[in-house]
Amino acid sequence: MATIIAVHGTFAAPTSADPNGGPMPELQWWEAGSTFEKDMRACVEARDGELNFVPFSWAGDNSEVERREAGDRLTKVMRDLETKSEPYCIVGHSHGGSIVSDALLNNAARRRPLANLKRWITVGTPFLKLRKELWLLTRLSLMRKVIFVASMMLLIMYLVYLIATQFDGGRTLFGGVFPRVSIFTGVLASLPALVFYVVLHWLDRRSLLSYRKRTTSRARINFAPRWLPLSHPDDEAIQGLSLLPDAKLDFFDKSFAVSSITLLSVIALPIIYFAILLSPAKMVGIANWMKTEIYDANASPEAEAALKDLRSQLMAAWRGEGEAVKTESGAVVPKPSDPKAAWQQYRQKRNELEQKYPNLDAIERGMRFKKRFFEKNGQPCETLCGNGEDIATNSGLLLHVVTDELSWALGTTDLRDPRLRWFGTIFVPAIIVPAILGILALVLMVVIQGIATVVSAGLAKILNGITNSEVKRAAYGNDTDGEVAIGALDRPTWVEKSQPRLPAAVADLVTTYSNAAASLTIAKFRHAIGQIRFAVPPHTADTAISTYFTWKELVHASYFDVPEFRKLIAQAISRSDGFVASARFRADPDFARTAEWLDAIENAPGTTEEPADREPTPGDSKAVAAVVGSAVKASP
Repeated sequence: MATIIAVHGTFAAPTSADPNGGPMPELQWWEAGSTFEKDMRACVEARDGELNFVPFSWAGDNSEVERREAGDRLTKVMRDLETKSEPYCIVGHSHGGSIVSDALLNNAARRRPLANLKRWITVGTPFLKLRKELWLLTRLSLMRKVIFVASMMLLIMYLVYLIATQFDGGRTLFGGVFPRVSIFTGVLASLPALVFYVVLHWLDRRSLLSYRKRTTSRARINFAPRWLPLSHPDDEAIQGLSLLPDAKLDFFDKSFAVSSITLLSVIALPIIYFAILLSPAKMVGIANWMKTEIYDANASPEAEAALKDLRSQLMAAWRGEGEAVKTESGAVVPKPSDPKAAWQQYRQKRNELEQKYPNLDAIERGMRFKKRFFEKNGQPCETLCGNGEDIATNSGLLLHVVTDELSWALGTTDLRDPRLRWFGTIFVPAIIVPAILGILALVLMVVIQGIATVVSAGLAKILNGITNSEVKRAAYGNDTDGEVAIGALDRPTWVEKSQPRLPAAVADLVTTYSNAAASLTIAKFRHAIGQIRFAVPPHTADTAISTYFTWKELVHASYFDVPEFRKLIAQAISRSDGFVASARFRADPDFARTAEWLDAIENAPGTTEEPADREPTPGDSKAVAAVVGSAVKASP
């Protein structure tokens, strides 16, 4: 007996029946009953006994962890075949080849030469280049990190104690009389951390086989001579993943956030207003500054007393109180005959005060300011009433600044004509203040736009870096702890040289098939493009692609649909010990052609060059786009 094991690649899943009762979809190459199996049985025979075809199924997710778990399962399958001394060959497509490589490393670590493995064939396999993190802690899983840090707690406590005693004049609490007690305590504190470090380091070495020189050396000596790589020169997975590290993927334009951030200029003034209004420290600071720097500088107790007397006389006259009026200074004066006469008397005496005190307007403004903001219920306040926490007082103070203070600063109080002064008092708040605030808002808009440009460029750089790393990590499927994907090769990292790609004759056949599939898909899509718009339920991005496009548009997914390529694999297997070409295959005209192709691959000298070493082509850009697109997951 002899066995062929077929290992599928990423995103493959067992073929299932059409839920709508349609015809059964075509079986995938690796499934029992597929065209590939039929061709293998037609072209290859077991030298002794029956030929077995064994599909090896795994989850198919783009996950390095799942690939390694599948490698462990494949190791058990290989061990069973070794126990039976049954010759076998393995064919792995895409990351199915990575699974085969992981299984071989597992066997190399266990010193199993796998004498019955006659050949392992990888088809379009991109082998990841991974770099181990430098520090053990960064390579551990979360659970192991928690355990490791917990084991170090006793040592940390002891080290903190030692450092603290040095800053405390060297006073020791342990080992003051017997210094060896302190040394013994340090040793005991270090012991748990040391033990756990050794154990975790051992487990780490066991899990990272590709970094163990002896293991990789045994794998190279035992298994590299039996390896046959078959890959197209333009395989999208190999080229895309190998060139992905150097790809600059700009998902965020430098100005992507400018418009959003600049919208803040619309509410900048209200934000500044409320920020000042709700800040007790700022409000008290404004009030105290105005009181000391503006109003106290013009204060005159005599003028203030005289003004208060005049006001009390005028108010009494307007209210019609008594025959005489007692002023705030305590003097009793006759009550004016009528309100009009009281007003004329008030204006006459005020003019007299203006002659005596030229800055009477400023003194009166100071009185009004103090009465509004530094007096409450007739009692003076040491500082701004409410200590900056009274919203009514705070809002009144800010309103006072943009009305009375601004009117005074613009000189409206210096106008002699009362009507002009009154007009100026109305005109400034109603027109000048909005104009000034509008200019200020425009200035803030320009400033915010400049800041937004700088911030947006910085955010774009950071987000592009994060997104690049995540997209590349997802494209590589690198979800392991403690390893970073840095590229991809067309050979396992433990193999020194790569074999040449497919000869041009067979590569052209794969390209022709892929191009034909792409042409059919485009035609189908054009025909159905109107239906997509009105489909029920509506198509999302992922359902539209899955409905109207197939993987056959890519060279990477077209190998096993080309009959000549399937015969090339049959030719390789038939040359292996325990297998033989069937009479039907030897009579096939393609037998000689596939033999020439295989000789061209096997007899060519290998190369140490990597796919990324060659000059990128426009086709490589499409390959990078293909692997990036495969990393994007659409939510339903």
